[in-house]
Amino acid sequence: MASPDYWHYPRSALADSVLMAFDSGLSHALTMFAPRRMGKTEFLLQDLAPRAEEHGWRVFYHSFMTDGDEAGEVFRLSLAEFAAGRLKRWLKPLTARVSAELLGVKAELGSQPTSAPHSLTEVVQALASGGRCLLLLDEAQILTRLPRNEELLGGLRTGLDINKDQLKVLFTGSSREGLRRMFSEARAPFFHFGTNIELPTLDRGFCSHLAAAFTRSTGRALDESRLWEEFQATGHVPGRLRAVVEAMVLNADLSLAEAVALKLHDVHDEAQYAKILKALPILDRLVLQAVLASAPLFAEDTRARMGTTLGAATPSTTAVQSAAERLLRDEIITRRERGQYEISDPGFSHWLQALAGDTQA
Repeated sequence: MASPDYWHYPRSALADSVLMAFDSGLSHALTMFAPRRMGKTEFLLQDLAPRAEEHGWRVFYHSFMTDGDEAGEVFRLSLAEFAAGRLKRWLKPLTARVSAELLGVKAELGSQPTSAPHSLTEVVQALASGGRCLLLLDEAQILTRLPRNEELLGGLRTGLDINKDQLKVLFTGSSREGLRRMFSEARAPFFHFGTNIELPTLDRGFCSHLAAAFTRSTGRALDESRLWEEFQATGHVPGRLRAVVEAMVLNADLSLAEAVALKLHDVHDEAQYAKILKALPILDRLVLQAVLASAPLFAEDTRARMGTTLGAATPSTTAVQSAAERLLRDEIITRRERGQYEISDPGFSHWLQALAGDTQA
């Protein structure tokens, strides 16, 4: 048995509350939102999945993050493989093989090439026949990006509806807009499916835990109070703070302030952010700036400032709305309330703020 990860900060109470909702029959589906680097995948794999198995659940975890245009098919095959490994009498002719290629995913199904592939509804039905199972579907909103996944989503909804006593599901996502598109649009297959929850922000106990893990690893002390200050200053993002502490573990000469400065700007993330910004049309960039400044997007003075920057007439409300819809579609911004928008990725927001500061300096 693998030894516990002493760097992991357990969210046991949250795991227990989720399982209580499923065990009691209170809910058969939950949807959890959290921005990236907030620890939702770690919660699923290190807290919820082990606790669910202790409660007698079979657990299936799948992330849609890296499957690109083939996300729907790879998911169907992965779920079929999970079911076939336990229910060979149900899916006797079924084998699943997924091989990754450089620019995509090639999926091959079936030991009998002439056989029609099993539908997702059939796979879900077979899975339910083996007893209760918890499905943890990470970054599920990615499935909504391609119209061709609508049939698959419809099949999944049908299968889960039919077997809600045996199958429970937790969807997670790092995009509010993507999750809204999946669960809040009336035409979406998963319209009003399940209950929305958010991953709670970690408290000061997380910093105490990191400080203790640092001392255990290095034999050196780390000021928990200073760690808590940095955690608050950087938006309560656990992934970012853990990267700071890891840098100090690897370099004994690095102070906390130096490690924070080193990790404040992630080179890979910043390259991606610069690429996103460069690809935007000029009006979309101005809309993004207005969102960053929390300016009323469609107000006449906001649009007038856009026109001044463009060196042209004030853009119409329709033009600004179209730019905002493009940013929403690409999940660069999201809407919190009617007429109110925010940047989806907190890291991108911080980068843009720093960029604006450098421009004004």
